[in-house]
Amino acid sequence: MSESRHILFLTPGFPKDENDFNCVPPLQDYLIKFKQVYPATEFSVIAFQYPYYKSYYKWNGINIYPLGGKNNKAKKPLVWLKAIVKAKKIHHLKSINVIHSLWLGECAMIGNVLSKIFKCKHICTLMGQDVKKSNRYLRILKNKNITIVALSKNQAEQFLNLTNRRADEIIHWGIDDQQIENIERDIDLLAVGSLIPLKNYSLFIKLVDEIIKIKSDLTAVLVGAGSELSKLKIMAVENGIEKNVEFKGSLNRKDIFKFMQRSRIFVHPSLFEGSGFVFAEALANGMNIVSFNVGYAQNHSKWFIAKDEQELFNITKKLLNEKLDFNPANVFPLIETINRYSSLYGIN
Repeated sequence: MSESRHILFLTPGFPKDENDFNCVPPLQDYLIKFKQVYPATEFSVIAFQYPYYKSYYKWNGINIYPLGGKNNKAKKPLVWLKAIVKAKKIHHLKSINVIHSLWLGECAMIGNVLSKIFKCKHICTLMGQDVKKSNRYLRILKNKNITIVALSKNQAEQFLNLTNRRADEIIHWGIDDQQIENIERDIDLLAVGSLIPLKNYSLFIKLVDEIIKIKSDLTAVLVGAGSELSKLKIMAVENGIEKNVEFKGSLNRKDIFKFMQRSRIFVHPSLFEGSGFVFAEALANGMNIVSFNVGYAQNHSKWFIAKDEQELFNITKKLLNEKLDFNPANVFPLIETINRYSSLYGIN
């Protein structure tokens, strides 16, 4: 089959421009790399909610059609209708061969409708919190003719438990090799993520408080923004560790990678991850990981998986006293992601 295929992506959000690095980073990496490997493949993207405007634009040579829904619940049915109308116009200009929706939610629901209209394949990639019991779309879409792609074994098992349906494929979001500069690893602990209750960053503060009892010069950095930020800062002050943990707020990816290349141990205390792309980023930047068994978590010489809080504390303490390996490890190569999806798209 010819490599000249037209893939329509349906996603709640997409980068508003080429400098919007923090909006769905794995998708950005994926699309740019895919176009390099298969330049004859054409992508079109309909973004339902973000960006908040409705003007067509190009992103790295790809046609982007934002609907500007702004996550207004009352107007969602109108956004869905606009998505169908827009997709028909795109299809009229060049026939759509495959629909690829992200998150098992509104985009997958509309993708299911469009795949029937265009008589084409529909792939949905599960992204994270869409594989939770509270997601009503699980019940609506679980038995539809959709090729379901999970990001990790853990996520696939969660999906099976909730729907009694197996994911058709498990394909990790991949990452390209990173250029590692010869930088001193002057940060002991690094955590990166959204500061929301689910991500459990209060445990990171507890960990710092525990370790400074035996290592008073511990250096820790927490990168991220969210509803828990004030609470976490107060915790640090109350525990007298505000000099040991530095809050960096939201940073772009390039700056996050710089911190990863300066840091020894990546601590990820999250209680749930669909994938945890940040794991791939940490390994590719030479870090060692301590986490629970969530998302991408797997046995690896640089990855240490804890069963509970105390074990996470114990592992981290032990690693801080060891000579660690800071060589980059690309456990999730992007080219593998490209090859797996190109097969699903019907590209030779």
